Amino acid sequence: MSEYHDGSFTSGYEEFWRKSSNFTDEAIKSSSVVLDTNAVLNLYRMKPSARNEYLRVLEKVSERIWIPRQVADEFHRNRLSSVAKYQNSLTEKYEAILEAAEALKSTLRDFYRLHSLADGRSNDYLTPLNELISGVSDSIAEEVAEYDLNPGSLLSDDPILAKLAVLFDGKVGDRLPEEEEAKVRTEAIRRGKEKVPPGYIDIKDKGEAGYGDFLIWTEMMENAKRTKKGVLFISTDTKEDWIRSQCGMQIGPRPELVKEMHETAGVSYHQVPLSIFLTRAAEVFDVEVSQGTIDQAKVSAPEADKVRRHIRERRGQLADLDDRIVEVQKMQDAAESDRRATIEKKEAALRDRNTDNGHLFKEAMDREIDEADARLAQIKDQLSGIRNGLGSLRAQRASFANEIQVLEQWAI
Repeated sequence: MSEYHDGSFTSGYEEFWRKSSNFTDEAIKSSSVVLDTNAVLNLYRMKPSARNEYLRVLEKVSERIWIPRQVADEFHRNRLSSVAKYQNSLTEKYEAILEAAEALKSTLRDFYRLHSLADGRSNDYLTPLNELISGVSDSIAEEVAEYDLNPGSLLSDDPILAKLAVLFDGKVGDRLPEEEEAKVRTEAIRRGKEKVPPGYIDIKDKGEAGYGDFLIWTEMMENAKRTKKGVLFISTDTKEDWIRSQCGMQIGPRPELVKEMHETAGVSYHQVPLSIFLTRAAEVFDVEVSQGTIDQAKVSAPEADKVRRHIRERRGQLADLDDRIVEVQKMQDAAESDRRATIEKKEAALRDRNTDNGHLFKEAMDREIDEADARLAQIKDQLSGIRNGLGSLRAQRASFANEIQVLEQWAI
């Protein structure tokens, strides 16, 4: 794109196109490099070779790295669970592949039993295919085995954490005083209601507890004011309150963020995913970053987005369940009130039947009592069904709430 100037057809519309590679390269050379939580946790989801290449890139920018305190908090809370989740995901996918491979081989065997070749050449077809499937399974098994981390061993000996402690030493933001953090939380809720980026999606999903993204943003702006350096945010977060997308394509950071950083700190703001950062840093610093490492840097982003979408879906279902629980509770209250009124009516009819009031006839009272008994039986059945339904709704709600809690530990 040509140089912009006042009165041009392009000036002022920069948010509608991606920044050039040269722009990102300059940001890598001169800006403060800020990592979000998942960009750091990605080290724990990589194979050793990819991990080492990533760490070598971080060493190249170590003098300009800065980590928000909120990122450090989230990292330490989720370090072990991220390894466990990734380890379980690898195992589940490997087992699914083995199961699919066995199903394919079994189906082919059944096919040739039904349609055996006249010349007996079925093995000529099945043997190479079985060997190919076995080769793929063995290769995947090697890939799984190459992942060398597990939560138990990392409890007492974490070589990644040891390296990060050196790389990030003196480069982590201070914790905000309690009253300052309370103000940030209040501001995050206000912005969340008005859909002011960043963080409004987490506020919508989690309420007051979802202020973490805005806290990171606040810390970044405060650090930029102190250092007067541009900010390059390395993030796997592709939610709409961070990234501008159009026609299904990610263009760049939300223009509101670029503007706010400039107005607040007087510096530039740019945001790229980890894979782009590693790709361009390899060129800038002339270090080796293999395609395998780039691919591994991309893995967690769509997975995390998928989990976040599922969380939002579950939260919507949870809200619907809460509405249904309120409605059913009202039905239960009404049925219990109706039951009490019917009992009182029956008791009154029995009292009246035993009086000497001449205007009350025994036959009429008997009919009224019979009707009250029938109504009471009907209400009892209705009440029993309502209570069972209410119990089922509450159990489903508890299940959804627990699922959300577990998923949120994965998709930070």
